[in-house]
Amino acid sequence: MSSRLTFQEIFTAYKKWVINNPNVVTDVETVATWSSYFVAGKINKSPLVSEFIYTLSKLLSLFNDRLIREAYGTQLHYYGLREQIKLWMTILHYSEVFVELFVRDKWGNKGKWTVATILQLFKCSSALILLYRFKELPISHPPIAALHRKNFMEGKLTDDDTNSFFTLRRSGRVVRRVDGAPPVAFRDWEPVRIKDDRPLPEIETNELVLAETLHIMKPLLHLGAMRVFGTKAWKQWLLALGLDIASMRIYNRYMKDLSFDQRLEISRRKLSLVLYLLRSPMYNGYSKNIIENMLTSMSRQIPMMSFICGPIIQYLNHWQEIYFYMWAS
Repeated sequence: MSSRLTFQEIFTAYKKWVINNPNVVTDVETVATWSSYFVAGKINKSPLVSEFIYTLSKLLSLFNDRLIREAYGTQLHYYGLREQIKLWMTILHYSEVFVELFVRDKWGNKGKWTVATILQLFKCSSALILLYRFKELPISHPPIAALHRKNFMEGKLTDDDTNSFFTLRRSGRVVRRVDGAPPVAFRDWEPVRIKDDRPLPEIETNELVLAETLHIMKPLLHLGAMRVFGTKAWKQWLLALGLDIASMRIYNRYMKDLSFDQRLEISRRKLSLVLYLLRSPMYNGYSKNIIENMLTSMSRQIPMMSFICGPIIQYLNHWQEIYFYMWAS
């Protein structure tokens, strides 16, 4: 009998460990993600190594989330075209910076721009399929959000206890059963809340589809403008900003009709407008000196802040060149 473990046996053991120890798995993923930041500037080709570690940690987290969803989910999982598109878009969301850096290291800036264009064509075409075929809007970034594992598992365990309450026929009031109540030390004395699993109504209007189309096409239009006007021109910066503002204005008219998750995504996009201060040519012409002076002042006036502000000032230009692309938002 061979003592070697097969791949299937290793995978089964790993899957069992992830399912039984979700908190430990989360801690390991967090350490791996943060280690990518500490690697920066410490070894040769540190940006490439740092992005490689970050990408692996995020892809591992995505894989582990999928294992936990399958283990604790109560419904049969079906991975059709919609789910596959979301999966590949999420994988690309976590790995596109590493891919661009790797290609630039091997084939220079020409190769980087070629790969960046190919990646954005894939992302935009995939997002348009989600929008026009599956009527999904707004499309979140990433399309598959990180799983809140504690809330997910606790919610599933609570939902499985179907005999912990009953509903009065005439009044419709929900009453907790005596044997379904938690121990006294853990009671919050709040009324029983029943989770409503009904799907939220989909908002389908031509204006909202137009708003999401503008957001989806922005990276390609921005890349085209950079090709025409150059990477440091104000025209390409104003074009991207104008598309974002136009999309936000349309969404603002329908905020009250959107679900909580939809409003959350729109709020995230509004906050991301701040990143325009860190993008060329705004950063090179105005923001750079203001940010550096502010960080220098903080490091001098606040004790111990020099340990934080110093590395930020040192690597700010480098990070700005790598991360603050218009199409990465």
